[in-house]
Amino acid sequence: MPAKKTAAAKPVEPVEVVEDLAPDADAELEAGQAEATGEAIEVEHNGRTYYVPSPMDFPVDVVFAENDFEAIRIVLGEEQWQEYRRTKPTIRDFRALNDKINAASGN
Repeated sequence: MPAKKTAAAKPVEPVEVVEDLAPDADAELEAGQAEATGEAIEVEHNGRTYYVPSPMDFPVDVVFAENDFEAIRIVLGEEQWQEYRRTKPTIRDFRALNDKINAASGN
């Protein structure tokens, strides 16, 4: 029997590996304690401390927020939001703050 011809293998393109972030047990514990006691949660970001309410004490308007910017503005409150805006943040910086607030509040 003659040998069967096969097509040349196509080169494989590299695949980007996305690392899954492991949950931060300490942050989850603090978020749970804050939720149980109603204490504010401290979030450190770029040398500043922001205080956010425990998730059960978020203003109900956060449910109706249409994007992350609006949600974080509601959670921080107008005074802290303006303080944050005075730092001239970038989108990358906002994403970092958003991630920190979400992690600290157990989301």
